Amino acid sequence: MRFWQRAFFSILALFVSCFYISIFLAASFSYRTSLNSERERAFGEAHFIAASLKKEMSGNIFGAYADYYKKRGICLALWRNESFIYGSLPWPALEKYESVPDKQTATVTSYEGKKYMLVVSAFQSGLDDYTLVYAHDLQSFSSEHKSLSRFLSLSGAAIAILLAAGLYLILRRLSKPIEHLDEATGHISAGDYSKRLPEQGNDELAALARHFNVMTDEIDHKVIELQAIAEQKQRFADNLAHELRTPLTAIHGYAWYLKNANINEDDRISSIDYIISETKRIEEMTNKLLDLALMRNNALELKLVNVTELLNSAAEKMRPRLLEKGLRLEMSNQATELRGDQVLLESLIINLLDNAIKASKNDSELRLAAFLENERTVLEIRDFGKGMPSWHLEKLTEPFYRIDKSRSRSEGGAGLGLSLCSQIAELHKAQLVFSSEEGKGTTVRIVF
Repeated sequence: MRFWQRAFFSILALFVSCFYISIFLAASFSYRTSLNSERERAFGEAHFIAASLKKEMSGNIFGAYADYYKKRGICLALWRNESFIYGSLPWPALEKYESVPDKQTATVTSYEGKKYMLVVSAFQSGLDDYTLVYAHDLQSFSSEHKSLSRFLSLSGAAIAILLAAGLYLILRRLSKPIEHLDEATGHISAGDYSKRLPEQGNDELAALARHFNVMTDEIDHKVIELQAIAEQKQRFADNLAHELRTPLTAIHGYAWYLKNANINEDDRISSIDYIISETKRIEEMTNKLLDLALMRNNALELKLVNVTELLNSAAEKMRPRLLEKGLRLEMSNQATELRGDQVLLESLIINLLDNAIKASKNDSELRLAAFLENERTVLEIRDFGKGMPSWHLEKLTEPFYRIDKSRSRSEGGAGLGLSLCSQIAELHKAQLVFSSEEGKGTTVRIVF
């Protein structure tokens, strides 16, 4: 049973009980008050008759009294010296007369299921002692009391029904905020933190709704923060795994070259230098990726970077991959310096060159250029490979998105390179602009 239902039945039962107890007490009080009034009236009327008879006692006079009062439901009987003279009582007069406990007051007595108000008055007329018995039939009085009790009971039932209807409406209205709260907590326990409570009024329930909404907003905010941190950690791990592949490939290539090729001392030293350089690059890149994961919205510390050195370093590191597919890299540079992070920018260019190499046919050409356009530095990587439909361009920087899934898997791609590129560009307040045409190639611009 719900809270509002328990409250409804409890309040209704309490009210009905108190109401009917009040009706019973009021009816009892009214009955006793009316009975006392009837007793006083009967006592006064009996003594009035006795006083009248005392002045002039005769059978005709008493008979006239008896006939007159009988029409009003009052029976009279008369004794003289304890001898019955005349009476219209419905029971043996002497028997009831002798059973009256107090002959100075009006007494309620019963005979054959009926109640009577009985008054015994003694008086003296001449030398004789007389006793008058006055009996008033209380049937009409009892009927009126029963009618009043019935009316109060029916009125109480009608009022109880009206109260039940009003109480139901009020409790349903008051319990609505509690039901909303129960529904909202159910959503929260299921992991949905978007549910809010209506804030209406200025009472305690409205204050509870406001505090609940503030609490839910805070929980929602914290959950979003935790999700962002979890995604950031996952992105760091994915980016690290992706970025390690390129320098490890270079290290493996130069190590294989040292082992199997017949080279002179200068080539051996050069190959070892490349291995050391790539090892150092792995260390620097790991630190930078860690910085990317921890920076969040903090600004990157930018320094002046020589564009020529940046392009040459990236091209040299990609030389084994270019030779592997027989690709020619055409380079041109009209820019001198730009502000950025040397390691991250180099990683950005290497990733874009790696994608261009994958998209190019063997023995084709790639272009790497830097120039100024509208007073902005632009780095451009262009291939003349297979290209892609225009509807792919908007999704290129989404994590794990791959245009040709079978090709990417065969070459070890996980669809994270361009996602990392987008992050690096954003940290440098740069924009990645893609343009492509199927069968003619793809151009990527980094606009600073």
